[in-house]
Order: sequence, then structure tokens, then C-alpha cells
Amino acid sequence: MKQQEIIDNYRDLPIGKYEEICRLCETPMTEVDRKVGIVAILTGLTEDEVLHLPLETFTLYSAKACFLEEECPENLVPSVSKVYHVGDFTLVPTMDIRKVTTAQYVDFQTFAQDRDHRLVEILSCFLIPKGMDYNEGYDVLEVHKAIREEMSYAEVLALTAFFFRRWRESIQATLISSMREVRKIRSRETRERVWKKILERMDSMTSGDGSQTSTE
Repeated sequence: MKQQEIIDNYRDLPIGKYEEICRLCETPMTEVDRKVGIVAILTGLTEDEVLHLPLETFTLYSAKACFLEEECPENLVPSVSKVYHVGDFTLVPTMDIRKVTTAQYVDFQTFAQDRDHRLVEILSCFLIPKGMDYNEGYDVLEVHKAIREEMSYAEVLALTAFFFRRWRESIQATLISSMREVRKIRSRETRERVWKKILERMDSMTSGDGSQTSTE
């Protein structure tokens, strides 16, 4: 049997395959069975085909899969592109958080609750097909499919981190502006209540990822 190519780094690992590996690792099984499943995902072979590999080949593949034991550095993707050609889509990133629509905001907040498992969905909140409005005129599930199949885990991780940072910066700017406005409130009771909310929010910004925002 001709030796199969195996994905051995995060830059070449499609986010969809990474999600498959995560689901596999969350399923109770023996370590050997888990290794067989991971090798199958990284090579594109079936588990039965992996089981029929020479032991030497399987051992080599398992060693190459060890990159999964290390965290993926965000700097594998140094910058955000103006457009992304993914499948049949030309996706444009929403660079200015101030232009985010309510629909984007609601979906982002929902997916951010399970950030580790919803990277594709989070990213689709900010990557919009060129010439389209968010979730209008296109099938967002097709965008999810294209991202899963053609964007690497390294790229998706770096992009979602970028958008989280942008979101955090936007929230901070809003809070600073709110602090100035609080001083104009005549009612001392109301002023103190609002001031407390702002301080609580700023405290959470230093301890979390800033994905949760308040509408108060």
C-alpha cells in the first residue's frame, strides 16, 4: 500500500478536521483507539484502513500527529487579509466593530458562550460574502461548510482572536465614553448605580475575554 500523506501541523489542518479530533477526544475510548481515530482523520483513511497499516507506518503517523499536543501559536497567521477566497465565497472581514449589526451582535454573543467549540460560527459572524449583508442573500450554513473544509485551524484561531481583541477594544472605548456621560447624570443614586455597573464591566474586561457585553 502506498504511504499516505498525513497532516502534521496546524497550518495545514482544516478547522473541520480539528473539530472532528476534538469530538473524538471527548469520547470515552482507549488511548490506542483514539490514536487510530486521529491518524484516520489526519490521513483521510478509514479506521479499518489504518488498522491494516504496517505497525511501523502507524507508529510514524502517530509521531507526526504529536503536534496536536502543543498549543497552536496565533502568530502562524501574521495579519488579517482584506478578503478570503473560501470555496465559492469571497469573504470580507468586518474590520470596524462599530458597523456590526444587531444580528451579528446577537449571534456572536450566542456562539461566544461556547467559544472553544464554535470557532467556525464565531468567525462567520465577521466574515461576510462580498456585496452581501450579514445572513442575507446567502446560506450561512454553506459559509460554515466552506470555512470548515478550506480554512486551517491556525487561520481560524488567529482570526477569532483578532475579532475578540477588536470587540474588547470597542467595549473599552464605549465604557470610557460612558464614564464621561455618567458625570452629567443629576440623580446621585442613578449616577452611583450606573458608575458601579461600569466599574464592574471594566473589572470583567481585565479578567475575561470581553465577549460578554451589557445593554444596561
